[in-house]
Amino acid sequence: MNNDRILVDRLILKEYAAQREIIDAYRSRIFLFFRLRIKGEQNYEDLVQEVLASFFDAVTKNKIQEDKFIAPFIFGVAKNVMYNYFYKKKRDANILKRGEERFEGTYDFEEEERLSDEALNQAIKITIDKYLNETDKRILKEFYLGENDLETVASTLGKTRHYISVRKERALKRLKTEILKQKHLFMSGQ
Repeated sequence: MNNDRILVDRLILKEYAAQREIIDAYRSRIFLFFRLRIKGEQNYEDLVQEVLASFFDAVTKNKIQEDKFIAPFIFGVAKNVMYNYFYKKKRDANILKRGEERFEGTYDFEEEERLSDEALNQAIKITIDKYLNETDKRILKEFYLGENDLETVASTLGKTRHYISVRKERALKRLKTEILKQKHLFMSGQ
């Protein structure tokens, strides 16, 4: 426990080596935790990153008490992430089922019925402006438009590579979800 307290204190001081120690010590164990409990999922690494990001966030917010060990705290976070994963998967399946019931046929648009490139670009810009915060917009801009790697984006924003990677993936998922919702709304004529 004493070593855990020292490690947490080093994390509070934002010591990069301490973050690396946590990642090296727990990454494969968290990966295995998800792999044994969630079958057929290909994105275990996303779940691992979510757990580690939540853990580091809890450390910075001083949510770890002195009487806590790191491992039980991390695996408690992993358990919550897993529950959220299953909840989201069930919710998405229900949404998809309702969508399929609502849109019983397939839509085959002729070329002139498709959104023009300009309208599509405008719709994407509006979606980005509406559903992403400034940090996520900047990360995507630096990564995709600036063609910078994650390390460069992280140093530009003063964050860790892991943090940038998680935020980038979440922003892309959020955009994809919202664009698909907009597509369904467009196709239904609402």
